Amino acid sequence: MKSKNKKRSSIYVITLFGILLTTFLIYSCSTDEYKYNYANETATEINSIAQTRSLFFQTWNTGNILIDSVANSDEFYEFKRCSEQLADKFSAYTSKLNDEEYDKLMEDLNNDEYVEDFIKKANLEEELRQMDEANKGLRERTVFLRLSEEERLSLFSLYAKSHEFTKRKILKTRKEGNGNSKCEELRQAAYKQAQTEYENAIATNCKGTGPLSPCCLKETAIYKANIRIANKDYENCINNP
Repeated sequence: MKSKNKKRSSIYVITLFGILLTTFLIYSCSTDEYKYNYANETATEINSIAQTRSLFFQTWNTGNILIDSVANSDEFYEFKRCSEQLADKFSAYTSKLNDEEYDKLMEDLNNDEYVEDFIKKANLEEELRQMDEANKGLRERTVFLRLSEEERLSLFSLYAKSHEFTKRKILKTRKEGNGNSKCEELRQAAYKQAQTEYENAIATNCKGTGPLSPCCLKETAIYKANIRIANKDYENCINNP
């Protein structure tokens, strides 16, 4: 009888051990698979970010050490990102305004109280805060302040030419014709000039003004007004060849 009980107990122990071993192996495999998938997902995300930045931000070698130093810095990349983000959100809001409301905005750009109220209505506080931080980083952690006015314009101009306007190719209309690119070239030049002046103005005129200062909003409004003018000139150009 004792022998049978011992045998039965041994079977229970072996069975229990087998269950525990199987559970451990399943958990181990699941954990390894999770780690593998997590590592792959993380690597994919990092590669995606790197590829996105690679498309957005190339290495510059203009021959001017100071310009190249700023252009290839993380601070300049962040400044560019924030300036475009602010301009895009501003456009998204103003596109919903009627002509009278838009004209009112442009007329009251020097009215700080009106501009501050507009910032709240357009929900631009976070974009302006990021812009202020990026502007501060550009001036304090790069050699940007050592650039002359001409060098600053060259810095913003070369980036605008290579990125901002080559990425948004606009199809020619039938009126423009297959071989006539004069109107589009004029518009692209106006876009480039508008963005160059916009970012240079923020970097030089809006320093130390605080995150919710009307300064950046004013420069953004002027920038987008110049883009509107460029688009109107383009329409006139293709309608009056």
